[in-house]
Amino acid sequence: MYLKFNIMRKSFIKIFLFLVCASAISANKLDVFVDYAVFRSSPKFNLLEVYYGFIDTSLSYIKKGTKYIAEVSMQMQFFQNDSLLDTYDWLIFHERTNLDFSPEKQNLLVGQKNFQIETNRQVKVFLKCHDMNDTLRKFIRIYEVEPYFFDTLSPSVSEIQIVQNIERSDTSSTFWPNEFVKGKYYVIPNPTREIIGTFPRLYTYFEYYLPSSFLNKKIKIEYRIFDVLRKESLLSFKNVTVQSTSQFDVNGIALDALTSGMYFFEARLVEQNGREIAKSKLKKFYLLNPELPPSPIFEYTESELFEKSIFATLDESAAKKEFEKAKYIATPYEIELFSELTTIEGKRRFLFDFWKKRNPDTTLIFNKAYDDFNQKIEYANRFFSVGKNIEGWRTDRGRILIQYGEPTSREFHPRDGNKKSYEIWFYSEVQGGAYFYFVDINGTGNYILVHSTAMGEVYNENWYSDFVTGTNTERLQKMLLKR
Repeated sequence: MYLKFNIMRKSFIKIFLFLVCASAISANKLDVFVDYAVFRSSPKFNLLEVYYGFIDTSLSYIKKGTKYIAEVSMQMQFFQNDSLLDTYDWLIFHERTNLDFSPEKQNLLVGQKNFQIETNRQVKVFLKCHDMNDTLRKFIRIYEVEPYFFDTLSPSVSEIQIVQNIERSDTSSTFWPNEFVKGKYYVIPNPTREIIGTFPRLYTYFEYYLPSSFLNKKIKIEYRIFDVLRKESLLSFKNVTVQSTSQFDVNGIALDALTSGMYFFEARLVEQNGREIAKSKLKKFYLLNPELPPSPIFEYTESELFEKSIFATLDESAAKKEFEKAKYIATPYEIELFSELTTIEGKRRFLFDFWKKRNPDTTLIFNKAYDDFNQKIEYANRFFSVGKNIEGWRTDRGRILIQYGEPTSREFHPRDGNKKSYEIWFYSEVQGGAYFYFVDINGTGNYILVHSTAMGEVYNENWYSDFVTGTNTERLQKMLLKR
């Protein structure tokens, strides 16, 4: 199934130029958008919904008769710890009568897979996509879903699904897949999380769960939108009567007063007396309104920027930890310079200047480089931490993520008999293409970097026999001593 775009995607989607060949027409790369949300299914299980989408101009086409045909092979695997829970394999077909890929004729092909997962368990989703008309073009990525527990004794809100459109299933002119049906509605996924147009509207779906003591009572649902600095940009609400311990909400919020940029959506449940009883996690989305381009937040002097920054109030311990993280991307000179500082004032100013140099716009209070860096730290801590002993950013996977960014592709190989679990990360833009190999040597979830083709990283062509099928203790000790 697909949805047609009705507006040029100038800032978010590259416009591809196609060269018509004798038999096949191929785009530069395979673009895949992925999003997911978790909902309560039962006291012991949650429902994980994975949404995916392709821009049809990113597919390769072969002419068959009067039609142009694209075909994509899809595989989605679900892992819990090192165990493979399930695998889905399917094919996506798409045909066009012509290859007019002007922006107004682009289509978004969307789909959804649902999976039951145990509550409070971390799950990995391994997605593989191959363009069958050009097998060199593929998309491989791992998505880690953090544990989610909905307490049946207190109110809670599910994760937020950003949707493209909401239609009544009994009056819709389109027959959508059953996965899109929620109550009496077709809820069409928007895995891009992009809201585009001169009259943009944010459509959302979420569920909320309440104890039986709330039945027949009235509560208020608040819809809050925050800008990139987490300042509230929009607030609206509606009153509802609780008729069930599990209810859902579909809504469309006009965004025509907001400038283009990145925002966050949050849903809150509030009692009639104003007491907040539950709220959702923040959900990031992107707004593109051609008539309202991004605008500067505010201009500050350097002294004002420093006084308003997080660095101005750091104590000795916090400043040290901040630089321990920053060392991953610091130059040798910066590392040496920080080690020579003896006053907290000097360390605070050093850290401010360190990130100021990396800020793409130094006139704004918001430092995009620092924010992106902290998002990587947060991701590493959520998914790479080893119990309560090792924070995720201190692990090898955390360091590589912070230092090199998100990998182009990431493969996960679970434990198999005597073979240890391992991951392979590939970066197409690092040194002409670099691989990183991590092995869970001790079976604790701490994946150690045992080999890389990148310059300056550990190198061991025998990594597989040394650490996946065996344990080369001597080499491991030497490797760890060098860190």
